[in-house]
Amino acid sequence: MTTLENTISILKGLPEPDLIRVQALAEKLFQRHEDKMADEAVGRFLKPMSRQDFLQDIEEAENEFARGEYQEMGEALDEVYRELRI
Repeated sequence: MTTLENTISILKGLPEPDLIRVQALAEKLFQRHEDKMADEAVGRFLKPMSRQDFLQDIEEAENEFARGEYQEMGEALDEVYRELRI
């Protein structure tokens, strides 16, 4: 028997309240897996940076905004989509 078949066999004997608890646990595990996969995907596109580098980037962005040197979000996303070819 596979792990899935064994698990299903065990679950068949559980009362409804326990099945609801198992379902809630499975949803939490699935969410953790989704979050981890999303973090890994984002990590492939972002360069590693120190706290100081991050704060300097924020300061520069604030200065650019104050000078009126900014891009609308839709334009920025379109540019990213073109670069990623999505």
